[in-house]
Amino acid sequence: MNALERKTIFQRRHGAILLNVLVFMIVISIMIAGMALLIVSDDSIGRVESNYALSLGAAEAGINYELRKISDDATTADQKQLIGAPGISYTTPAGTFSVYVTQRNSDGSETTPWVPGQNLWVYSTGGVGNLKRTVKVAAVPISTGPPMNYAIFGGAASAVSGTTTVVNGDIGTNSLLTVGGQPTINGHIMFDGPLANWLSLPVLSYPFTHNPNPVVWPTVEAMAITAFGSQGLGYVAAHNDNALAIPPVVGNVGTGNRTFVGKPGGANYYLTSLSVSGQAQVSFDNANGPITVWVGPSGGSGSFSIQGGTAAVKMAQDPTKAVRIYLATISNPVISGGAEMDAGIYNVNNAATGAVTFSGHPTIDGMVITNSFSFSGNPIINSVQGYFFPTGGQYYYACALPWQELSQVF
Repeated sequence: MNALERKTIFQRRHGAILLNVLVFMIVISIMIAGMALLIVSDDSIGRVESNYALSLGAAEAGINYELRKISDDATTADQKQLIGAPGISYTTPAGTFSVYVTQRNSDGSETTPWVPGQNLWVYSTGGVGNLKRTVKVAAVPISTGPPMNYAIFGGAASAVSGTTTVVNGDIGTNSLLTVGGQPTINGHIMFDGPLANWLSLPVLSYPFTHNPNPVVWPTVEAMAITAFGSQGLGYVAAHNDNALAIPPVVGNVGTGNRTFVGKPGGANYYLTSLSVSGQAQVSFDNANGPITVWVGPSGGSGSFSIQGGTAAVKMAQDPTKAVRIYLATISNPVISGGAEMDAGIYNVNNAATGAVTFSGHPTIDGMVITNSFSFSGNPIINSVQGYFFPTGGQYYYACALPWQELSQVF
């Protein structure tokens, strides 16, 4: 074999080796790419599975959030929305959830809105990433203490008087109570807490109960923060429905004859004072939705004097269209006249001032919760429940059955 032949054979062997190496590298590259694709795929699957599990956790968090919320204040429940998405959305670092409640009736039907104190369904959809899962749970109210049927409640020393005064419901106080004259009280006197008692024994004998703990009511400002966020009354002062009133409220001051008009979802009015006297009357047209009147600012000195207050829809007919009046000022509100008032009045500001005075002979179908109260007239107060709840609520709400997952989301 000559040199040329040996060179040719060498070149052929060298080329074969290079070809084998190239094939080997291609195979290795394909294997690495496949492994990378597998790793990415596994990571994607793991992330989806993780988000799927976390979405259920977010949905459960929505259930717990709503139960805690309505246990603190049942009037702030996230009712099912009839327009758009049915639930109210909340965002947390762990994910989002959308939640709402409906009434769970004894005949198995489900209606909206839910009425506080009744059985309910809580629906919650949790979302993490692009994944969502929905659960619902049956919940029940559980009483936290003695039954309450307050027609009127005073946190500080208060007085009931007038021979023709009639109170159909309970009278509650955390302090001392005076009963002058011989008013008719078709209910109990509820002495709440160790400081509550008779200032002096009444002429007539009235049934009374001593409860060991005082009843704690949130302030009006706290109620406004619950309703509108951290700005509280400042928010509703800037964003209100004063223009809906007939005639419209100008300058946040209400005088003379006036009709406050409701709307779907609720109308919120903001006043710095309200003065209705003489033959003037206030009325509430709540046929289209609830009405809330806020009187502020907190600690302000604006006056509040009201006559009348008949509502188109009574609380007992439709509790979702209730009329509520919140007084955050420190002046002494006056309820006078001889007409009917269908409303709940709330005047709690942790202040010594702010005592509601009942003058004239009005008939009040509602609740009056105030710092204190006194009578210079002979009103008739008929207890209608559902307007207000103390801190911690009259009930706390708990699951009656294990939650169940739904196939559809909202």
